[in-house]
Amino acid sequence: MLKIAIESNSMRPPRSGIGRYTWEITHRWEQDQGVGLFYFYGTAWVTRWPDIMPPAIRSSSQGVMRWLKEHTPKGRELRHLLDNAVFHMHLRKNPVDVVFGPNYGAPKSRVPTVIAFHDLSHIRYPDTHPPARVAYLNRQLPESVRQAAIILTDSEFSREEIVDFFPGVERRIRVVYPGINPSVASAGAEADLVQWLGTDPPPYFLFLATLEPRKNIGRLLAAYAALPDRLRKEHPLYLAGSFGWREAEFSDVLKRLVEIGEARILGFVPDPILPALFRRALALIYPSLYEGFGLPPVEAMAAGCSVLVSNVTAMPEVCGDAALYCDPVDVSSIRDGMLRLAEDTDLRNRLSQAGRARASLYSWDRTGAEILALMREVAKG
Repeated sequence: MLKIAIESNSMRPPRSGIGRYTWEITHRWEQDQGVGLFYFYGTAWVTRWPDIMPPAIRSSSQGVMRWLKEHTPKGRELRHLLDNAVFHMHLRKNPVDVVFGPNYGAPKSRVPTVIAFHDLSHIRYPDTHPPARVAYLNRQLPESVRQAAIILTDSEFSREEIVDFFPGVERRIRVVYPGINPSVASAGAEADLVQWLGTDPPPYFLFLATLEPRKNIGRLLAAYAALPDRLRKEHPLYLAGSFGWREAEFSDVLKRLVEIGEARILGFVPDPILPALFRRALALIYPSLYEGFGLPPVEAMAAGCSVLVSNVTAMPEVCGDAALYCDPVDVSSIRDGMLRLAEDTDLRNRLSQAGRARASLYSWDRTGAEILALMREVAKG
């Protein structure tokens, strides 16, 4: 049996993109009788990811870690040291064949390790991340490069980025595209969406991501505000996702749009609602400054929703000819793309058909199987 230890902090709810990535992959590994999994997060170590995290685990691990991080000098470093010590204690009791670090790092050990680098946005755009995160990743990634038997990444674009910043690692990099959940293409849930929204919505522009600078939310709002009044009245802007940081940079514009009924903040959207949310949208608008892959556009395409995405980083590689492109640093380019999608029904229909075909290329079953094959390769040495 292949035994894998998985760094699982990102899987704790609410899950962001990396948390979903980790959950989708490991959920498939759990179905393989020839694989034994150990999840470690904080000071916890479990053999199956709990559907609902026990309160005892939340209080004992998260509480201690948060206190160390927030109330002591160099709290992040102390947390890291404690996590490593507890990891090695569990590792002695439960030997494994390989360690998987899906979030840029993993504890140091003699066990072969696979570490995923999803993108290097903290290097290209450090001002779009909290300074503490940038400092941590700048320390962590060189260590991870030295440690990893294989560096896993999500696109050829990200592979090239890693090679640019860490020369000499070419032979250890493997590209495995993330997948999408087949449920995003499912029918139904329209009534659930209407109930969740509290209204039967008009065709809306949809933005789905964390509301933070890297997602280019400021220019998106400026582009939407520059649309003709008629289109803004007919097609409100729905923003789905949690607030990240530096929201003060765009809060005034967003507040004004919300007050006049042209924008609505949805917050975190439950997974069962997503397919209907995509289907009822006029289009997904995703002008991100930097993406190593970009799940929301692919999920939208699977649901038949036309998408407007950035013409930079991994977006052209991932979306191919199934998306409309814009220059993410040019507000008028974003606005023009939104205008075309609002007024050109034939364009939306063509993108919808092409999008479904493009999205079919990405499967979590395939992703899980390919990464598991890499785990077996590393375990064999």
